Amino acid sequence: MKVSNSLDLLLDARLYVLVDGRESPDRFAALVQSLVSAGVDVLQLRDKRLSDRELAQRARLIRRLTCDTTTLFIVNDRPDIAVLSDADGVHVGQDELTVADCRTIVGPHRLVGVSTHDLAQARRALTDGADYIGCGPTFPSQTKRFEDYPGLDFLRAAQAEIRLPAFAIGGINQGNVARVLDIGFRRVAVGAAVTAANDPAVAAGALREAVCGGA
Repeated sequence: MKVSNSLDLLLDARLYVLVDGRESPDRFAALVQSLVSAGVDVLQLRDKRLSDRELAQRARLIRRLTCDTTTLFIVNDRPDIAVLSDADGVHVGQDELTVADCRTIVGPHRLVGVSTHDLAQARRALTDGADYIGCGPTFPSQTKRFEDYPGLDFLRAAQAEIRLPAFAIGGINQGNVARVLDIGFRRVAVGAAVTAANDPAVAAGALREAVCGGA
């Protein structure tokens, strides 16, 4: 775990990619290695299909592939798996464990991120001691369904008020990322825009170039 510099790496992070466990450990390893090589700043393991044992296996694998790099490794929803795999942190939603409960499990040095869908939730994440937030969904997504889309208005409000690293998330891709950058957001989190691409590494590189080019 990058205990000594995980927060510094987070502050510099621009591109955050959510990955599933793929069809096999070998395919998963190939995907992770390609994204690390492409310069992805944060990788989050999110897979609801895998058994706990398979999830722990994938988590330990991604840890081995990122441990000597500047790519942070986050586990979705599962602080226990984050500890077992020596991840850099855990990310939770509004229905999962609280920031305080996550801290009890992962300790004070691992990162805790929270998904937020409105300004009240973003404010709460800040006061609860989260290290970063996800803001969205920004656009309709291929990987997750929502009844409402806070959209760019929420990003504008969060950008103006919340002093935490904040990643715009939800349906962001090469075709619409400029709309996010135009309102001042400089961090994005994506899933299918990279993992479902014909060449995930190329897609990640193009998105990272777009985000970093907006600095």
